[in-house]
Amino acid sequence: MSIDRISTAEISVAPGPAELGLPPLPDTLRSRLAECRTLPSLPAAAARVIAIARSPEPRLADYARTFEQDPALALRLLSMANSAFYSRNGNPVSSSLDAVSRIGLDATLAIALSFGLPRPRAGGNLDHEYLCQRAIIAASATQELAQHLCPDHAPQLFTTALLQDIGILALEALDGEAYVASLPDLHQHQKLAEAERQRYGCDHALIGAWLAASWGVPGPIAAGIIDSHGPLADGDPRQLCLRLSCRIADCWLAADSATAFSALLRQLASLASLDIVMLMTVMQELQHRLPSLARLFEITCPPAIDSAHLLAEAKELLFEQNLRMTIRLAEQQRELEALHASHVVLDEQHRTDHLTQLANRPWLEKRLTQHFDCARQTRQPLTVMFIDLDHFKRINDRFGHRFGDEVLIHFAAALNNMVRESDIAGRYGGEEFLVIMPNTRRQQAGILADRIREYLASQPLAQADGEPLHVTASIGIADLEDGEFEDATALVDAADQAMYGVKHGGRDGVGHYEEPDSST
Repeated sequence: MSIDRISTAEISVAPGPAELGLPPLPDTLRSRLAECRTLPSLPAAAARVIAIARSPEPRLADYARTFEQDPALALRLLSMANSAFYSRNGNPVSSSLDAVSRIGLDATLAIALSFGLPRPRAGGNLDHEYLCQRAIIAASATQELAQHLCPDHAPQLFTTALLQDIGILALEALDGEAYVASLPDLHQHQKLAEAERQRYGCDHALIGAWLAASWGVPGPIAAGIIDSHGPLADGDPRQLCLRLSCRIADCWLAADSATAFSALLRQLASLASLDIVMLMTVMQELQHRLPSLARLFEITCPPAIDSAHLLAEAKELLFEQNLRMTIRLAEQQRELEALHASHVVLDEQHRTDHLTQLANRPWLEKRLTQHFDCARQTRQPLTVMFIDLDHFKRINDRFGHRFGDEVLIHFAAALNNMVRESDIAGRYGGEEFLVIMPNTRRQQAGILADRIREYLASQPLAQADGEPLHVTASIGIADLEDGEFEDATALVDAADQAMYGVKHGGRDGVGHYEEPDSST
């Protein structure tokens, strides 16, 4: 059956490579390609399908009528629609309209463009059978990968992967045996691309994008062809699907596919966006689909891979990944514990007076505000105690500040041992100390004040010139019920006033705040 074909020169209404924003071809190569009359071409009906795809509002009926004009296209369309991938146990379709409705516009376009694939033929040195098998495997692989990573782009990625190597056909049409003779092994795609760049100034991916653009394919497909042979990396899932599908096809068709897949799996272990279990699911589905795809595209079915070996390799790699993850999680746990310990130390330093190791003034004020607000809301008692060591300036003047620091340290240690766990004792400034006593009334606070005075009377805080040094303290106590305190600062001021009352009365005593009588 003969098929009317249309050359690239006849598609004049399509936007060219420049309009699609594709990188330019080297000048000499562009001129030679423009003059070449044997470049791969499409059936006239396929070109009309592409023209419909470019229209502002493509309609299913327009696609269907175009396919019905070409028996070969229509047969391939119906075969695709009734394949296991698209039928999903549905009833078989028998019309082009039903077929287009089932597989969608992107897959319909892929059917039309598939006539630009290499056709297996006898003679010649270029392995067209290998290229066609590679295209079908890559297209199916990228579609399966996309179902997991970017399902909305799966149909378009199928078309892109299907056409990714048409630049090789263009170069063969351009230079014939000279091109084939200059190639390294066709199965080594990276070396092939390097040899092309040295000979032509670009590789077949850019040439394939130029050819696809001249056919009128959508810009994203042409751009995807250029980008299909780059390195594997996390990031754009569409890019990853295309680039990985090429490598899957190469491994599938390798002489030793088991070794090739083993190397690929280990390369993929570093990619966070790929899951080994998901990849095995893709490979199993691909193995299932290839026979029907080979019949659809009229090629020899690619050889089956050793699924058992591949699964065993995947299990081993998954075990290694889990082991590395376990080790890494243990390391992260240790780092987290060290960070927490460091945070505890820093937090302790942030709220602790460096000399006495009691709470510092900022921390005291913060906690007092919290307890004050809570006591007001819950109507619970709250008492604060203000302590000032008597005649402390004399101690510093006579014995020095280092001696004075020793006195402060010893008093702070004694105070810390006498307060309850619920109390908060801290250094308010200089020789002044504050004790916050939640759920405590003035009488209970007075008991603690008496214990402090008794301790100071019986225990020296330091030795001065071989003699024990006893220090006294003036203590003021303020209870939340002692007055109408606006805030926590006012409560501290009240305890401070009570302390100064003791100072003025001769020191070494305990005073309780009493709100002034407004009537006098």
